[in-house]
Amino acid sequence: MFGFSLGGTGVDVKEAHARLLEGGDHVLVDVRSSDEVRVQGIRGAVNVPLDRLEQAAEQLKGYESVHIICRSGGRSAMATQMLHELGVAHAQNVSGGLIAWERAGLPTV
Repeated sequence: MFGFSLGGTGVDVKEAHARLLEGGDHVLVDVRSSDEVRVQGIRGAVNVPLDRLEQAAEQLKGYESVHIICRSGGRSAMATQMLHELGVAHAQNVSGGLIAWERAGLPTV
């Protein structure tokens, strides 16, 4: 669909969490559905479901770092590739997604 690859570079969940705590020009974008986020999410993350990501791309260009997360890393890999194609070159996939986030003991809501 988007010509993505699940390989390549990503950001570790602990680094993504540290950037989220910094605030400012860093954003964590959760590309899961709104229903999934209602069940479990990450405080401070912005929910932009994958099917709405293209509309948000221009706004995301304004951040210093854009970290993309989903449940396991597949959708966020697609989203990261899509954002790169839309000119958001600084978007990074959060490796392992929410599963890795939980395994690292990081907080969820």
